[in-house]
Amino acid sequence: MGPVPKTCESNLCDLPENLLLKVFGYLPVKELCLIGRVCRQWRRIVRDNSLWRHVDLLEYRLDLKKMWKVIRSHLSECLLSMRVKGFMDTGKPKSGTHSLSDAMLTDLKDRCPNLEEIHLKNCNVANLNPKLFPATLVRLTLENCAVQPGLMKNFSEDLHQLSELNVSGTVRFDDTELSFLCRTNQLKVLILNGCYRVSVEGLSKVAQQMTNLERLELENTGIKNTNQNFELAAHHMTRHMTSLKQLNFKGCASLSPTVLQNLLSGLKKLQTLNIACCSLIKYSSLVTMEQNMKGLRMLELCQSQMEGHNAEDLESLLLECTVDVVERCLCKQN
Repeated sequence: MGPVPKTCESNLCDLPENLLLKVFGYLPVKELCLIGRVCRQWRRIVRDNSLWRHVDLLEYRLDLKKMWKVIRSHLSECLLSMRVKGFMDTGKPKSGTHSLSDAMLTDLKDRCPNLEEIHLKNCNVANLNPKLFPATLVRLTLENCAVQPGLMKNFSEDLHQLSELNVSGTVRFDDTELSFLCRTNQLKVLILNGCYRVSVEGLSKVAQQMTNLERLELENTGIKNTNQNFELAAHHMTRHMTSLKQLNFKGCASLSPTVLQNLLSGLKKLQTLNIACCSLIKYSSLVTMEQNMKGLRMLELCQSQMEGHNAEDLESLLLECTVDVVERCLCKQN
């Protein structure tokens, strides 16, 4: 953000402070910090706690020194959510740089007792003690992060208010971590996209234990139909996961028409289904399941599954369901 023209600055300064506060609320963090240097009035307004309820730092990469500065300068009991991007995807020497520390998490808990959401992307958090995550968290995202084994070992004790967990792309997350999660039934949202160490056995355990789930995403995981274990997992899902509304199996090459038929007939509350790039599922097989798909409101497929048909053809059968056909297809890779 460049310097503010004098005419613009004078016009803005003529606005009531409550309007300035609303205008500043649309600015990202970096610009918010910069405009605090314009004048004393703006510096005072920028420090208003209402501007720091949701801190999104995903546009930047902050090391420990810079993170400490943000936390100590701007964060308070008003903070509800915080998003941080690390260095793991840079491929440079700094890829192992930490963005958070145990001391920082401890300070964050003290300063921000109402913090409900932490979203970490491409962060190396293997140095963190999981017990130090704020117990007030309702949503936790560890996207493409490096974590230590046993991350979820004391999950139910340390994060007893957590209802949404997203560990997409966190490669060390496996069936063992899932077994720790299954000690409690508090989660409503579980996103495991890209966790290729999660197997069909892990899915079976989740289905039997985490019966309050409303959203489950298993895109591009390690689920395979070995010894008909997928059929058994589907049986457990239809029997126990009666609250499930959203299900994502995108890229699951082992999802067969039989397994899908069982899921559709048993998951009565299911509204959103993503089976794009599930190469065994074709348009013709979906037509035979029409009666069991009446409850769907959103269905995602890929172009290679459509057998020359378009989304409108399927929507005419399902009536109240929107069909989204994605062009980027993973079927050949599977």
